[in-house]
Amino acid sequence: MKNRHVNRLEELPRDIPPARDLWPAIAAAIEADRATVVPQVEGARRRAWLPAAGLAASVMLVAIGVLIGRSFAPSATPVATHASGAQHPAVVPAALQRDAEYQRQREQLMGEVQVRLQAMPAAERDKVMASLATLRRSIAEIEAALGRDPANALLHELLVSSCQEEMRALTAVRDSGRQEI
Repeated sequence: MKNRHVNRLEELPRDIPPARDLWPAIAAAIEADRATVVPQVEGARRRAWLPAAGLAASVMLVAIGVLIGRSFAPSATPVATHASGAQHPAVVPAALQRDAEYQRQREQLMGEVQVRLQAMPAAERDKVMASLATLRRSIAEIEAALGRDPANALLHELLVSSCQEEMRALTAVRDSGRQEI
């Protein structure tokens, strides 16, 4: 039977017992793996909380930084000012008032823009005035929000950005219609 040539699958015997019992070696290998895997799993469990602890520590450091920053922030002494042409005075901390040079340049530019607006056709003038009014209203709202939350960095950034946008718009209106030579 050992040297017998097989032509088809059906010619093979159905039951062939193994030459030796393999189960004791398999069981020993499984037990050996369990012995080495358990300490690794426990170590992995201990390391699994490290990212969460790091995140919690980061949040705590940011919170402490904010509290320290608020204690060293300049005092917000409310001063009544007119917020960008608003009808009613808004309470704005003294540290947030725009400087005198900016105000002077803005007022000068506003005078030049008024002259340019008078020369525009009515439909165009209405559109420009509506856009400028929207910018002024946005600045007034940001200043009012800063009056309530003077330490808000996002509001400071929005105020600077809105004032810059207003100056760009005023400059564009002033320069409209001019031809360069």
